Amino acid sequence: MRPEPSERPAGLIGAVDNVLRLLRLFEDRELLRVSQVSREMGLSRSTVHRMLATLSHHQFVEQDEHSRGYRAGPALVDIGLAVVQNMDVRALAYGALVRLRDATGETVHLGTLRGSEVLYVESVESEQVLKISSRVGWTLPAHASAGGKALLAELGEQELAALYPEEKLPAATPRGITSLAELREQLRQVRVRGYSFSDAESENDVSAVGAVVKDRHGRVRGVVVVTGPRSRVDQAWIDRVSLAVMSTAKELSASIV
Repeated sequence: MRPEPSERPAGLIGAVDNVLRLLRLFEDRELLRVSQVSREMGLSRSTVHRMLATLSHHQFVEQDEHSRGYRAGPALVDIGLAVVQNMDVRALAYGALVRLRDATGETVHLGTLRGSEVLYVESVESEQVLKISSRVGWTLPAHASAGGKALLAELGEQELAALYPEEKLPAATPRGITSLAELREQLRQVRVRGYSFSDAESENDVSAVGAVVKDRHGRVRGVVVVTGPRSRVDQAWIDRVSLAVMSTAKELSASIV
């Protein structure tokens, strides 16, 4: 139920409050007209028209050319779908992350690409004494992390160039890559192997393996990552963990619409 004016807390910004109240009118109606919004919100027609013109400019609403009414625009729809999809991925992923943690004995994470960074949205910690802790809420440079490199490997050349317009890349640790050419070569290897690897590139003494999760339409929805202390990581560890990570990513990909 929408809050009545008397229930609104002090300190609200009036113009923002009005815009958000207007957007919520689309919850139970497909089309809204200026006169209808004006009447329901108690605002002048000119004020409502300016609000809708602003929202239309940012594609939060669009005007029907025949009725001149307004419907939810692509930006509003995309935001809603993105939120629902991310919630679905997290809900579906948790059980698989627990099984992956049990299979590898290491801490596992679910991440998503945010510009040139990878954002971790879920983690299940290892039960070993020496372990990597949860990274929920953390962001790491995509070019310096296993999760990020797995996600970057799915981008086209133009998308990659837009994220990294300069040849020189900042290294977070002494082992980090420092050039776009080196990143491109590592991304090529990711595409061939099916998984990514980072060796203390974003954090000292932390190594990781990652594989992307896609929906049934082939769209990338996230990345599954296993992290372990570098002291435990050798080629046998990489071989064993990469198979488990790819299996989990495949399992999740098959379950996401």
